Amino acid sequence: MSLNRIASVRAVLGISLTLVLATFFFSPSYSMESRDNSSSPVAGLRVEIKQTSTSPITITSTVVNDNDHTVTFLVYNSPLDTAAPSIGLLTITPDGASEPLDLPKLQIQRQWPPSPESLIQLQPGASQTADIVLKDFIASKIAGKASVALKGRWDMVWNKQKDDVTPEMIEQAQLQAEPDVFSGSFASESVEISPA
Repeated sequence: MSLNRIASVRAVLGISLTLVLATFFFSPSYSMESRDNSSSPVAGLRVEIKQTSTSPITITSTVVNDNDHTVTFLVYNSPLDTAAPSIGLLTITPDGASEPLDLPKLQIQRQWPPSPESLIQLQPGASQTADIVLKDFIASKIAGKASVALKGRWDMVWNKQKDDVTPEMIEQAQLQAEPDVFSGSFASESVEISPA
């Protein structure tokens, strides 16, 4: 094969590779994926916690919608899930301890598909709270002050009104990735609690 022919083949291969890469990066599906990631409402959901009672020890969790549009989310495994201590969302570290308490995790039966009451809609700037009560078997392990944080993952979040989220959409989102459904991590600041 002559040098000119080899050079021609290389040039054709180079142009083909360039076209393939350009098609991948600038195709509608790639662009749509980029827009979806940038339009995720998860980063605009702020989580705050504070102790609101000592008997029983109660932590009030608040979710604030800092997005400029309405957001709806599934309450299961969210910061407003009152089962947070039992499903591993609450981290409690007693004063002076190097590790958080090893809290038992429970298997919880959930209604599926979730009822409409399991979806929370927040308008821009709105907030919703839930009281997370520490059961006696957890509270008994807190002799003095402790540091508490709420951490986990949003399972299902939508840039939609609650009425626009159907049971079929939830079922579909559980079976395969849906472009209209977002997930991601959440974490509150640590706060100090005490039994008295």
